[in-house]
Amino acid sequence: MASSAVPHEEKMYDVFLSFRGEDTRNQFANYLYDALHEKQILTFMDHRLERGDEISPTLRKAIDESLISVVIFSENYATSTWCLDELVQILECKKRNGQIVMPIFYGIDPTSIRKQNGSYEVAFDQLEERFKNRMDKVLQWRAALTEAANLCGLDSKDIRPENKLIQKIVKDILLKLPKYSSWNMDQCKGRLFGIQEHIKQIEELLCFGSTDVRIVGIWGMGGIGKTTLASAVFQRFSYSHFEGRTYLWNVRQEYECFGPNYLRKKLLTDLLKDEGNMVNMDTPFVASPFILDRLRRKKVLIVLDDVDSSIQLDALVEGYHQLAPGSRIIVTTRNKQVLAKVANGIHKVEGLNYIESLKLFHVHAFGKNSLAVDYQTLSTRVASYADGNPLALRVLGSFLHSRSKEEWESALEKLKRVPNKDILKVLRISYEGLDDKAICDIFLDIACFFDYPFTREYAESIIDGGDSSAKIGISVLIDKCLIEICRNDETKLCMHDLIRQMGWSIISNEHKEPGNRSRLCDANDGTSMIEGIVLDMSEIKRDVMVKPTAFSKMCNLRFLKIHCRDHIGRNKSKLYFPQGLDSFVSKELRYFQWDFYPFKSLPSDFTFENLVELILRHSHVKQLGNHLVQFLPKLRKMDLSNSKLLSQIPDLSQAPNLESLNLEGCTNLFRILSSIQDLHKLTHLTLNGCTNLRDLEDMSRSERYLDLVKRGEIKNVLSNIYQLNFTSLSTSIASFITNFPHFSSQTNIAPKFPMNLTVLDLGGNAIEAVPSSIQFLPSLARLDLSLCTNLKRLPTSICKLKSLEWLSLYGCSNLEEFPEILDPMNRLDSLELSRAGIKMLPESIENLIGLKLLRIKGCNDLEFLPNNLCNLSSLDSMFMDNCPKLQTLPPCPLGLQVLSLTNCESLKSIAELPSCIDYLDARDCTSLETISSWTSPPMYKTSKSDWPGRDTLNLSNCSMSHETSLMINNGATLRIFRAMLQKQTGSENELDDQILHSCYPGNEIPNLFTYQSRGNSSINMKLPLYWNSNDDILGVAFCVIIDRSKIEPYTFVDIHYQIDDGQAHKLFDCYVNLGEIDTNSDHVLMWYNLKYVNGRNWISSCKDVDVAEVCFHVCPSFYDRRLRRYVDLGSDDERCKIKKCGTRLVYKKDLEQLAHSHGEDCDVDDESHPTSLLSKRRFDDWKQEDDDDDDQSQPMIDSKKIKLV
Repeated sequence: MASSAVPHEEKMYDVFLSFRGEDTRNQFANYLYDALHEKQILTFMDHRLERGDEISPTLRKAIDESLISVVIFSENYATSTWCLDELVQILECKKRNGQIVMPIFYGIDPTSIRKQNGSYEVAFDQLEERFKNRMDKVLQWRAALTEAANLCGLDSKDIRPENKLIQKIVKDILLKLPKYSSWNMDQCKGRLFGIQEHIKQIEELLCFGSTDVRIVGIWGMGGIGKTTLASAVFQRFSYSHFEGRTYLWNVRQEYECFGPNYLRKKLLTDLLKDEGNMVNMDTPFVASPFILDRLRRKKVLIVLDDVDSSIQLDALVEGYHQLAPGSRIIVTTRNKQVLAKVANGIHKVEGLNYIESLKLFHVHAFGKNSLAVDYQTLSTRVASYADGNPLALRVLGSFLHSRSKEEWESALEKLKRVPNKDILKVLRISYEGLDDKAICDIFLDIACFFDYPFTREYAESIIDGGDSSAKIGISVLIDKCLIEICRNDETKLCMHDLIRQMGWSIISNEHKEPGNRSRLCDANDGTSMIEGIVLDMSEIKRDVMVKPTAFSKMCNLRFLKIHCRDHIGRNKSKLYFPQGLDSFVSKELRYFQWDFYPFKSLPSDFTFENLVELILRHSHVKQLGNHLVQFLPKLRKMDLSNSKLLSQIPDLSQAPNLESLNLEGCTNLFRILSSIQDLHKLTHLTLNGCTNLRDLEDMSRSERYLDLVKRGEIKNVLSNIYQLNFTSLSTSIASFITNFPHFSSQTNIAPKFPMNLTVLDLGGNAIEAVPSSIQFLPSLARLDLSLCTNLKRLPTSICKLKSLEWLSLYGCSNLEEFPEILDPMNRLDSLELSRAGIKMLPESIENLIGLKLLRIKGCNDLEFLPNNLCNLSSLDSMFMDNCPKLQTLPPCPLGLQVLSLTNCESLKSIAELPSCIDYLDARDCTSLETISSWTSPPMYKTSKSDWPGRDTLNLSNCSMSHETSLMINNGATLRIFRAMLQKQTGSENELDDQILHSCYPGNEIPNLFTYQSRGNSSINMKLPLYWNSNDDILGVAFCVIIDRSKIEPYTFVDIHYQIDDGQAHKLFDCYVNLGEIDTNSDHVLMWYNLKYVNGRNWISSCKDVDVAEVCFHVCPSFYDRRLRRYVDLGSDDERCKIKKCGTRLVYKKDLEQLAHSHGEDCDVDDESHPTSLLSKRRFDDWKQEDDDDDDQSQPMIDSKKIKLV
């Protein structure tokens, strides 16, 4: 549908009607005109009788100024030279500017028009006699009729009765007009980045194929784009799918100001087009029989924008299910509860992604969506601050427009302290809609004290100590979009940064004096009596002296967080108490964190009664005293890590709910009391770095995670460790375990390790062998034996570990053989063998049927891989870098997408490359000569690699044969076109970050790069007429030949361009790693950056510029280690020897042709390039063609140039 809509261009008319007056003026044409007028489609219809042989200039202008021409062919159409001249003019407009032509065959067979027989034959007999001295004119008319009859149209004999035909014509027109279609919404509005996917999801929820009456909700935070999305959906579907429609803006505010009757009257007036008595009644009621009787006859679309409560919704659409079948109601709201009982589907509007955010911001800040290089870093800061909120991006972009960099810096610094009032005004509406002070307090607590993702249970325990009042409060905040479920972790909640800043603003406005506010969140404030304190010491610029009575009056303090946001090891406490700390009187304290706590013990009156978390990292505490003798029913977490003076911890038996105890780095700790055995809920115990710990007395059997000391000297650990019920054990202690313990499956023999162990980390230990009894750990999922340099044997029974998912043997330098895998292992998906002593892999490795990632880097003795490696059907990534003895690579698995073989200096051949490979890096494989075969990549990729955003082919410094070079050349070229086609047919955002990059030995630019230059780094390319509005152009491909001996190994290639405003703009850059080995061979670099080129940034920048030629300039740069930055190289620099450049505009028809040459379907709907005319040819033949014809067929203009420098 998108490709059949007309280009967006301001025109005087939507539709031009061409018809034979005596046949249809008083009937069909008039009825069609009225139907178009009713749909508000601006239509030109010449109501005058035809006079003379030539159409008037006014009529020609009307045709030129119309988006669509509807030609009604009737019995006597060809008898009118006036109609025939109109048709010629219409077809010229179609060819010149893409005007859409819709033929209607009214009472006439299309064949009669195409062949000019029947009444048309009679008409042309008369015309030939009449214009016998102007036969060229007659031939022109005949050709026009034939061309028009070949177009797709509607036949009156196929659609009956006549009113059905008119409805069909009107609907087809609506779908083609840009103001009613989904075509290129970004261009139509100039602001709607990322909206297409939302519209598609809303369309699915609306379910147009269903005849029921449905309500669809659009839900999201303030400023996120709900109204914009609803407007776009209304514009897209209201005329093409419905007989009546209404859009009520800002229901919340208008309901409060004018009441429900005002909105009801407005709704009914729009739907029924009735200004009479019915809508003037005092209490018009949508559900009344009189009104519903009229609404049942008309399928309607109702959009209610910004509904705040169910009362408002009921007042407007109560009884909605009695509307006409197929009617739809769309409701936008910040409150999910409004939709809970009535909505058939709810669409949550998420924020824009990073790329969309930058585009939207640039439109408002610079008047275009391309990036001004000097403002790149500042733009990124704005996008980060807005965090995907379109309102914030628009407001800030407009505010910063035309301002200097210094003003931008000043504004961004101010935003850290004072939010923008226009953004704040919109966001605060949600807070003001909270009708419960307790819920308001919960919101402010989260805004001030939870600046990280958190679980719901955790928030409830901190906010109200585990009482039930926080449960409903958090649910309300989620429904109101004041907090939300994290996108990357659905088990946690988070708050948008703008919402959080709004919360800070509310607290700041409570009172001018910080001491009279309920909470303190700013490091620059001081206070005397509050409920919560958050203090980031990394933001304090100087040391602060604190009085001993600072906390003595804080009887309501619930939350204290004194922390360092920056790396904690680099910070020291900036709070000094020269006279000590007198007292800490609050009994409401639930969260106590004080990094670098400066005292040796807690105050004597400190109470733990309601405390949930105690965090004293890097503290000076020697002992906690007798405080923990108290009953501690709510304490769940204690973190005393890196408290170097702590010698022992007190009795914890009074903390039955303690779940986590972190004593890492407590170097003076020598004993843990036996009371820990009574902590049945303890799941995490960390003792890393407790170098003086000598004894672990009996401990609980409930620990799920036990991380033992590194470099410790525990004397009596092993006697008890194996009796614990932990599920994760980490022991990184050199020479700590020399004999790996045995296991038993017999229930009457206590196993050395618990049967439910899931993680076993023995990295860096001195073990020499793993016993076969390891098979009796059925739940083991991760086994880490990395850097066990004495390890010589791994048992074959390891295949019995059916839950094993991850195995690391990294750095096991004495392990020469990998064990036979006798049974299939379904779940092992990651195997790390890098820097191991492995010489070969067994044939039975094919039993690793679930393996996805294989790393064998730096295996100095590895010479061969088994030939059945290709049977690992799940393997998608394989890294074999720096294997100096590896000589051949057998056929790879068909699903392999990532293959890295760098610096395998003995590698001579690769048996076969799979077609779907995305990332191949074989640079510095100096002996590599042949790749036996490489199946041509499919034009449509069937899978997407997890390799992050980079499609790379790097064969630099390889010694490839001529045949292999040709194959790689063909494959590399095809990859570029495949990426463009994937972009054309796929999701807009899926590939925006992808960079396609190929580098391989060679000295010829492929012939398909139409424009080529030699001996310099610049190249000129002519542009076809109307190039900047031609949607057939997908982008530009680039190719350069470089002298490998002259260029630096680590290089960036930049391309900039400049338009009439005089500013230089970066088109894109591409990082090129040419390897460490110097060779004398030339190399081919080929790339296509989907983020910027296919994003049409430079085309959009030139939208209103009349240009005919573009000059690309390649600008290499290299990393200067002395200066520690990248340095641009001039065109005369010997370190930058570019021998040739090539470029080419790529069209949709290129992709169609290439897909057909591979026997694949290519669904690119483009009337001007019918795929039926394309023949199937081999890619080799196609790529060698001279493509000049494609460009010469387009007229050129020479008025101005764009210089890309």
